[in-house]
Amino acid sequence: MFSGQLPPYLEPRKFADQERVVEGEARVGDLPRLREYRESLDQPVRVRLAFGRDEDGRRRVQGRVETSLVLVCQRCLEPVQQEVAADVDLMLVWSEEQAKALPADLDPLLVTEERMTLAELVEEELLLAMPLVALHDQCPDPPPQSAGDPGDQDDNQSDPDNPFAVLARLKGRRK
Repeated sequence: MFSGQLPPYLEPRKFADQERVVEGEARVGDLPRLREYRESLDQPVRVRLAFGRDEDGRRRVQGRVETSLVLVCQRCLEPVQQEVAADVDLMLVWSEEQAKALPADLDPLLVTEERMTLAELVEEELLLAMPLVALHDQCPDPPPQSAGDPGDQDDNQSDPDNPFAVLARLKGRRK
């Protein structure tokens, strides 16, 4: 699935005990939950994850995942290239109870099997890092203005395609 030295699967407990580093590149098209960004499928996804233990002996994964996605600008509705990067800092836990027992400033990664796919972890982090609203710094074209001028609205009341035309006629009968 992934090219280069990225493994398709991780063994988080083993990797943390061995202090392994997973580093390399994939493509957006390799990540099933990001395939809807069709214009970005060939974009590289850079991954660097270091597994180990924190000062309290808890298993942890730290690193960074980043890519560039073509999103839709919510101002002009044109494509906008957006850098998406996530700094990863997760504590490995094997149950909901362990997750709840972590201090509030630590984020858990619930591991339910011995192995997990690297794609799941990378996808989740990138999806969480995506902007709520994608916008150009400066839109290439100004957003389209509403069609017609306000004086045209009276003409729309008799338009059969206007869903409010019937209401306007009914309202006129009450007078």
